[in-house]
Amino acid sequence: MSLTLTGSVREARDPLQRLAQALGDVRTTTLRYVLRARSQPDVIIGSVLMPVVFVVLFGYVFGSAIHLPGGHYRTYLMSGLFAQTTLFSSSSVAVAVATDMSEGVIDRFRTLPIARSAVLLGRTIATIIVGLPSLAVMITCALIVGWRPAAGVPNAMAGFALLSLFGFAMSWVGALVGMHARSPQAADGLSMLPAFVLGFVSNVFVPTAGLPAWLRVVAQWNPLSAVVAAARQMFGTPQGGSAHVWTLEHPVVTTLAMGLVLLAVLIPVTVRRYTRRD
Repeated sequence: MSLTLTGSVREARDPLQRLAQALGDVRTTTLRYVLRARSQPDVIIGSVLMPVVFVVLFGYVFGSAIHLPGGHYRTYLMSGLFAQTTLFSSSSVAVAVATDMSEGVIDRFRTLPIARSAVLLGRTIATIIVGLPSLAVMITCALIVGWRPAAGVPNAMAGFALLSLFGFAMSWVGALVGMHARSPQAADGLSMLPAFVLGFVSNVFVPTAGLPAWLRVVAQWNPLSAVVAAARQMFGTPQGGSAHVWTLEHPVVTTLAMGLVLLAVLIPVTVRRYTRRD
């Protein structure tokens, strides 16, 4: 199914009219990417199965050898996995944008009379929408293995909203990487390696208190550790110990600030890169 991006030469000068036209462009591009993802069932199936693999692998295979003092390990793990998925959104966006660049899709979009930010906003918003089935499967797996929103459903919903904000910000990191990468393979390598390093050197899988001193400092100041701590706080999940680090003592504020700062910096920088013709 193809979509025609409408946007005949714009004569509107009124700011409200321009805003309405820009929002229409974003809606159209978002719909395009969502429909394109729907026509790739193998990608959707893979993203849906991945949470199941992670829960079984880390919750039961590795988790059988991990003891969490004063808590249930799989409950502790699931809050971390919810947060870790925000990093993988950056990789998928990076590969998708790099693919569009290599296939000339971005060049064609540049010739259309649409808002400069519409294509990238459409891509990043669509990533969140397409990721909803995967999130639903992960929540189902979490409930099956014993995770519960102990702090209440409203707090849990606020927690997922906070994670979505950070994931949206990370998708702009991926978009910027994809705009600079020379190929989809390069974009995959440039985005996945940092995601795995940040994911494993953090408090996602184990409390940082048990790490060697030098690695514990890295893990505690890892931005993802603050996101994980924020998720656990909003879900009412035990943190697995205390850390005298400001970001981990105030994880919700830290995560919110990081998300907003990343968006404030990355959106204009990435859109500026999009408008350039190499």
